[in-house]
Amino acid sequence: MSIFAPPRRRSVLAITGEDATDFLQGLVTNDVARLANDDLMYAALLSPQGKVLHVFFISNRDSGGYWLDCLEENNADLMRRLRMFRLRAKVDIDDMSETHMVALGAGFTDPRSPELSKRTIIPRADLPPAPPDYEQNRITAGVPDQGADFGMEEVFASDINMDLQQGVAYRKGCYVGQEVVSRMKRRGTIRKRIVLAKFDSPAPEFGTDIMAGEARLGDVRSSVGGQALALIRTDRLQSAQKAGTPITANGTTLHITLPETEI
Repeated sequence: MSIFAPPRRRSVLAITGEDATDFLQGLVTNDVARLANDDLMYAALLSPQGKVLHVFFISNRDSGGYWLDCLEENNADLMRRLRMFRLRAKVDIDDMSETHMVALGAGFTDPRSPELSKRTIIPRADLPPAPPDYEQNRITAGVPDQGADFGMEEVFASDINMDLQQGVAYRKGCYVGQEVVSRMKRRGTIRKRIVLAKFDSPAPEFGTDIMAGEARLGDVRSSVGGQALALIRTDRLQSAQKAGTPITANGTTLHITLPETEI
């Protein structure tokens, strides 16, 4: 089976030490205890205000502790924050990117969608770049990626569908930003979502406004051909659809598919 490098460069961190599980459990959006049975976990570190700082994948290390597969461009900030939270916990946080790397095409199923390539961590090697259809499949599956669709402290976890794509555990204990995440779900105030937008022509560039008449619904994010991900206000979309108002971006009509919301 052929393997290839991710389309956006990734870093590999090792979280080890006798307190590693409790340390991560008190920080990230997902339930680290699931890794006793699961191979790969999708999670995020949030700000106290509930905004997404970093998204990453967590897996078990054969020699104990955990691997974190994270976006390379944000690696230094993630390590700084993790070390800040370490306090007196018996935890080591090491950047292993010089000796290890993330590979796609083999390993464990991406928890965000079975339509995406499997992913694993291997000793560093020369790998071919991701094929063009990887990004097409990601967008078709409605899976946003940090570095392609959103940056640090721009969105809430539900904005990027983490709650729908196995990235948020609502029934676990407290973690940074948990009160905001829980309150948004409990009060039904989740009003933004990443959606799939289909155009009859090539999708407009990143950041192009999506309009319903004179009302702004959101904007275009990453795209391939005539398909794009978009971050929109779902309540405004529903109002526009009820009124029969055309949805456009840069004067071009588009068709929006909302994500499945049953979890």
